[in-house]
Amino acid sequence: MLPQVLPMLAVAAKPFDSPDYSFEIKYDGVRALTAVEESGWRLWGREGADYTARYPELDVLRRLPAGTLVDGELVACDEKGRPDLRLLLRRHGVVDPWRIRQACRWCPVRYVLFDLLYHAGRCRMREPLVRRRELLIEVCQKLKVPEVEFSPAVIAAGTAFYQEVVAAGHEGVMAKLQNAPYRPGKRASTWKKIKPRAR
Repeated sequence: MLPQVLPMLAVAAKPFDSPDYSFEIKYDGVRALTAVEESGWRLWGREGADYTARYPELDVLRRLPAGTLVDGELVACDEKGRPDLRLLLRRHGVVDPWRIRQACRWCPVRYVLFDLLYHAGRCRMREPLVRRRELLIEVCQKLKVPEVEFSPAVIAAGTAFYQEVVAAGHEGVMAKLQNAPYRPGKRASTWKKIKPRAR
C-alpha cells in the first residue's frame, strides 16, 4: 500500500533567473495528492484530510497505473478561464453527496499535476525533479482526460515568466531546483513561491 505522504512546501522569494531552476504557474487552488492502487484511488490534502468523495469527477484517476502517487493542485476556473480560489473553496466545502453531484455541474474542477512521487510502486522522491517530471509527462499523456492535466514549466527565464504569468491574472510562480529530491512534509529552499507583494 502506498503511503499517505504530506506535500513538500516552498519558501517565499523574489523573481529571479537561473538555469538550475524550472518555473511553473502557481495555481490558485487547493493542494492535493493522489495514490492509485489496484483497489482504487485516494485523494488527500495538506493536513492529510481525505478529499476523495468530494470530487467524484476525478474518478478518472483510477485509470492511472497502480502504484502511482502524484502531487498537484485542484483548480476551478472563472468565465475567463482563470483559476478562482473563492469559487473552488465554495465547491470544496460541499460534503453532502447529493450537493456534491450538483456541484460537479456548477463548479467542475481540474487537477493540475506537477510531481510524481511513486511510479509503478517504486518510490521516486530521492530522484531529481527533472526525472520525476519526465515520468509524469508519460503518465499524463497516457491518461488523456480533460479533468487532469500536466503543469508545464520554463527553464531559466524566471523573471520574464513571472511577469507574464501575473499579467495573465495568475497568483504567481513556483521555482523548483531541477536536481532536487522531493522532501515530504518539509518546507525547503529548493522550492520557491514567487507572488506579488500585495497577495
